[in-house]
Amino acid sequence: MTDIEEYYRDLMFSLSNRSNAKEIAIEEIFFDDSLKILIEDGHSLESDDELENTGVGGYRYTPFKSRGLRIDGYEYIQDREIINLFICHFKHEASPQTITQTEISQFLSNTRRFFEKSFDEEFLADLKEDKEEEALEVAKFIFDFEESISHVNVILITNCMLSKSIKNLLVEPEDYFSGLLTTLEAWDISRFYKNENSGGKTESIVIEFEEPIPALSATLESSKYHSFLCVIPGAELAELYEKYGARILEANVRSFLQFRGNVNKGIRNTLKNDPDMFFAYNNGITVTAEKCELDDNGNITKLTNLQIVNGGQTTATLFHVRAKGLSSLDGVFVQTKLSILDDEEDDDVIPNISRFANTQNKINESDFFSNHPFHRNMEDKSRRILAPRRTGEVQDTKWFYERSRGQYQTELGKRTANQRRQYQQEFPKSQLITKTDLAKTSVIFFGYPNRAVQGLQIAFKYFATNIQKDWENNENLFNDLFYQKLIAQQILFNECRLLAMEKVSGNVIQPTTAYSLFMLNELSNTGTFSLPFIEIWKKQGLSLAMENQLVEIIRYVVDFFNNQTEGVEGRTILSYSKSKACLTMFKDGVKGIKSDDFLLEEYIKTLRTVEDERSDDRQARRDEDVANEMELFIMLSKLDWDQVIAFAKNSSEIYENDVSLLSVFPRFLRGGKEVTRRQQIAIHRILMRMKDDGFDI
Repeated sequence: MTDIEEYYRDLMFSLSNRSNAKEIAIEEIFFDDSLKILIEDGHSLESDDELENTGVGGYRYTPFKSRGLRIDGYEYIQDREIINLFICHFKHEASPQTITQTEISQFLSNTRRFFEKSFDEEFLADLKEDKEEEALEVAKFIFDFEESISHVNVILITNCMLSKSIKNLLVEPEDYFSGLLTTLEAWDISRFYKNENSGGKTESIVIEFEEPIPALSATLESSKYHSFLCVIPGAELAELYEKYGARILEANVRSFLQFRGNVNKGIRNTLKNDPDMFFAYNNGITVTAEKCELDDNGNITKLTNLQIVNGGQTTATLFHVRAKGLSSLDGVFVQTKLSILDDEEDDDVIPNISRFANTQNKINESDFFSNHPFHRNMEDKSRRILAPRRTGEVQDTKWFYERSRGQYQTELGKRTANQRRQYQQEFPKSQLITKTDLAKTSVIFFGYPNRAVQGLQIAFKYFATNIQKDWENNENLFNDLFYQKLIAQQILFNECRLLAMEKVSGNVIQPTTAYSLFMLNELSNTGTFSLPFIEIWKKQGLSLAMENQLVEIIRYVVDFFNNQTEGVEGRTILSYSKSKACLTMFKDGVKGIKSDDFLLEEYIKTLRTVEDERSDDRQARRDEDVANEMELFIMLSKLDWDQVIAFAKNSSEIYENDVSLLSVFPRFLRGGKEVTRRQQIAIHRILMRMKDDGFDI
């Protein structure tokens, strides 16, 4: 059995199990899993931040096959005016099957016919009459946004393997969808396998310049990395953005802000009215790459994995200005600082480059929250704390908190096939939680379900700001109990989403889930009682009483959204759910509900008392204090105290009293008086000052 065949077997086994457990079609689970991989790799969008007024955004699963027409999903990327049309080709076979060029051509033809028929009002009426809701959603969007689509990208995802006879996936001009630029890409089982074994890294972007880019070396030979100062034509950057989009911006801390900010307006106006002065007025961009090739004159001919870490808005604006015919970009050049970094340096250096180089728009510290110790804390707890076994389980498991992108796959990639299976048993993929998952769920329980619907970036920024404040006030609050409650919230979110999917579909699932959880939290936390998060953690699931209660709440939420949107021109549930007006209206409605009247009696019995919660918190803090004290003691015991004392005596930042206090611990190690907890804490503070002064701890 080959590695790909083994990967295929494991994949089909996992898909089948989850399909049976969740009672969801295996094709839909495969589609969702695949799109998550595409999102990670920069090929697809997860959030709908940029589409607040359109009612669409992110990907949608919309399977439809009929009368020689086909569509399985869609997604609109507003900033590049691209619509992604997905084809999901899934085979229920024991081993991977081959897909041919002829089959792909037929899929493409069927999808093209669907796209082109979507401009026909009679076709829309037929879909509505036939109650083909998913297909109608796609067709109506294509119809409504015809003038906003300039590029059609067809993405084939399949558990088959592309035939070796397929040389390329180019779409000929005569096959373009309605005359629009049309491209085709395929994700087959071989490509998914390579992605999974890449250690979480995205596919390499290799850029070869037709005209070499003049470059001046800006580093000494002794430097640990190499840097260049370059001048890149604006048209070249616009073409890169058109071709790769977010993939070349994925290391950037900020997404493109369209033309809303003053800086972007300034860039646009300069390009339109005074392009010759663009080089003088613009701050330029900062980019990184893993490899760089030069010609004999020292000019850059090829870059591998170019990433724009500062200047994403400049690059995107160049594309938009040219695409909208505001400027040809002739004579426009962009000053560029290029750093060549290897894989090991990326995670540490790129965030700092982005932080220190950015001068165009204000970036809050929350934008860099990925590097905050909160995440390391959650990561450490997830690797240590066993999840209670569900009924019937015999294997201990843990949740895997993914602090940085691709960590889970990186861990799998380090292991043999047998070790991978053991690791997946310990950390099942179904128990993978990312920091963005955490953010979107947490903001709901903060009281802002609309922020969870507004998109990943908005939710994450709000979450980061609040957690950062709490961490600065008292980091000891983030103990084992806090972690368990966070996981319980995620379990509650996942289960609520599944229940919501039984009542609604498409882009209504997300707001229904968010507002339902908000309502459950509001009605359950009465001042006397609170949500039983710790019981959810212990059960690793929901009680029947809570499931029944959620069903009642979901009905209420669905009725609310329908009442607020029916008959209102241009108002969709998704767009309305993002607004403050919606949240205010919903809150007012919930406030008017008496918990005792609405909540089911069997559910009320499952609620915990506030005193129980306080008792749990006090015990958890005591346990955390003990654990921290032990950890500090072990750390202090391992230090070379001769070096510590010598450094302290020679430091301008350390005073005589500090040296005296530092000496307490080595005397204890030699059999002296026991060191008190207060003394240990004081010693630790001195050591942190020494660390800032250059001492290596």
